[in-house]
Amino acid sequence: MAHILGKLSRRCGLVGGAAAVCFTFAASPLQAQVQRGDEPRYAPSGELLLPNGFETWVFVGSNLGLSYTPEAAAAASAPPPRGGRQQFHNVSINKAAYDYFLANDRFPEGTILVMQVFEAADKEPKGVLASGVFNGRRVGLEVAVKNASRPDGKTTPWAYYNFTDPSDRSKVLASAAAFPDEACANCHQRHASIDNVWVQFYPALRDKAP
Repeated sequence: MAHILGKLSRRCGLVGGAAAVCFTFAASPLQAQVQRGDEPRYAPSGELLLPNGFETWVFVGSNLGLSYTPEAAAAASAPPPRGGRQQFHNVSINKAAYDYFLANDRFPEGTILVMQVFEAADKEPKGVLASGVFNGRRVGLEVAVKNASRPDGKTTPWAYYNFTDPSDRSKVLASAAAFPDEACANCHQRHASIDNVWVQFYPALRDKAP
């Protein structure tokens, strides 16, 4: 969510479509902070359901064309860095988690970060652009979730998901299985600046962090 989230570039396997069911956290003051309708929801299979209303969440930052260093790529079991077409990675966080982070300098259970990936377009219908690029077609959507009580049986608090439809990258899946820890979580734990989150890349969080 990068990977994300700051994502820096790694794609793993996907699992699509599942029936919807809401996941409810055990009550606690910490978890209560995210009970506003934007908490993570899971299918009976344990797959994460596509978050509701993420388009209106708090935008925290964007990057264009980041890729892993060889060392970071090895830590994430990712391919070595290579040149490619630049893409915008726009990252948003659910409002309850954002508010909690500002007040407590940490991310609560139920934090969700969504990274939307857009082509870096340089042509538009009216032909008014002389230079530069803008967010064109969306070609990917990835999600990071903090949940120590994951219903898929894994115990790693942070999990990472790819909702990009492999048959049409402009579309998204209804649900997705988590990446293996070695593909994402381990690298985030080692290199992200605060609690597995690439706060160093997100001004809306970085400028508020202690």
